[in-house]
Amino acid sequence: MPDEKTAATAAIEPESASPPPTPAQPPVPTARPVTASRQEADEKSGAADGQNRSERTASKGKKQNQAGTVAEDSYRSDVIRKLGRIYRGVPPSVQATARSNTVVTFVIGKRGNIDELRVLESSGSESFDKLVLGFVRKAAPFPPIPAKVGDSLEFTGAIGPF
Repeated sequence: MPDEKTAATAAIEPESASPPPTPAQPPVPTARPVTASRQEADEKSGAADGQNRSERTASKGKKQNQAGTVAEDSYRSDVIRKLGRIYRGVPPSVQATARSNTVVTFVIGKRGNIDELRVLESSGSESFDKLVLGFVRKAAPFPPIPAKVGDSLEFTGAIGPF
């Protein structure tokens, strides 16, 4: 019977407290050997028709229009920021008359003037709609449109407290 007691005690006693083994260093990456078939595949990668194309090619017009797109995005941001500064001056009592935002569209001409301005969707309050048209006019003139962008830019957006 002493053997049973020793076996039970051995099962309960913790193992010797030795430090955990230190992990081995991760393997150092090495270059894969280049086989003839791998080299041929690398040279033709990306070519659906199997033609050897070592030079990078861009889709037609993508890089040409990139500068114009960046200029347009920047210009649009400037216009929206200017409208936001002016809208902050609208009293909350006037904003409260609207049941929804007023959706307007306007076209800015080459020199920054507003060529066209109209309400697409009413807010439900004629006085608020008129106020929105007035503050868009008040924000003009905008800076001239960059030459890379074109002769005019159209903006459409919801303006209001909602």
